[in-house]
Amino acid sequence: MHYQLTTANNPVMTAYFQGRWAVKTLQQTPVMTSTNLGAEFWLQVTGASYITLEFLNLTMISSWIAVQIDGLPYQRFPIAATPFRLTLDAAPHILRVVMSGNTDEDQVWTTAAGFAVKGVQTDGELAAVKPGRHSITWIGDSLTAGCWVAGHQPAEDYRGEANYAAIASDLLDARNVRLAYSAIGLSKPGTGGVPPLPNVLTALDRSTAWQPVPTDVVVVNVGTNDGRATADEFAAQFRQFLNQVQTLYPNSRLAVMIPFSQRFDRMIRLVVASFMQIDLIETATWEPTTTDRIHLDRAGSQVAGQLTAAALRQLYPHIFN
Repeated sequence: MHYQLTTANNPVMTAYFQGRWAVKTLQQTPVMTSTNLGAEFWLQVTGASYITLEFLNLTMISSWIAVQIDGLPYQRFPIAATPFRLTLDAAPHILRVVMSGNTDEDQVWTTAAGFAVKGVQTDGELAAVKPGRHSITWIGDSLTAGCWVAGHQPAEDYRGEANYAAIASDLLDARNVRLAYSAIGLSKPGTGGVPPLPNVLTALDRSTAWQPVPTDVVVVNVGTNDGRATADEFAAQFRQFLNQVQTLYPNSRLAVMIPFSQRFDRMIRLVVASFMQIDLIETATWEPTTTDRIHLDRAGSQVAGQLTAAALRQLYPHIFN
């Protein structure tokens, strides 16, 4: 992924935060907080023998982060082990830190149980780094968040950095804003006290508003968790939801994916066809492998990520050239 040096976009540390973040004071400490897997921050460190990443541990079962240095394979750490000290060699290095996994029991919406970045310590020089030439907002559920990618162990087997949305974003050289929670639907609340999707588009938790950030493209992948709704009920909710998304992202191209489960596929096609400026991505022939017949595993995430990127590149060649 391409990147450029930039100014820090937060008051807590010298880094560029991408995704859904807010500044808060927790445990009498200023931190950057997020309730979303896939939220991340980037920085460059130069002339350093070490860098230490500091988080607050807010949960009983540890959440996990993933750290990538210079595009090499990710290293993963449990936040319960904070701070994390990485040994360096004084050369310039690019660090990418992704919020990788948490558990469904974490009350991310009603209490301070999300991710909280305290800061970094180093004997070198730091600079903020802005990644990507393009930008994508991903709206969805646990599959879009990155749950259960590597197995059946909560948090430890989640992969916010390696699910289909992350893979497609990297292939398209795009920053990604993840707006997705486990078990959530249009009419169904998510885990951790999270309300249904229409209620989270402009909030990070119950007490923190969030202003949607304009991106080149918005991708919607919903419906898998709305099985209690009838087809007609879902169609009405989906039409209203797409109107809401268009209002919040008036200058973004909007693409709707048929869920990998194919739930409500016919109704989704009918609703999308009624909009003039919304595109549809079919997924029925993809058949990605899963960990549990629903959530994509590592291989399935690679397949779906590559096919999603190809579909977006075909739909929007003027953006993803």
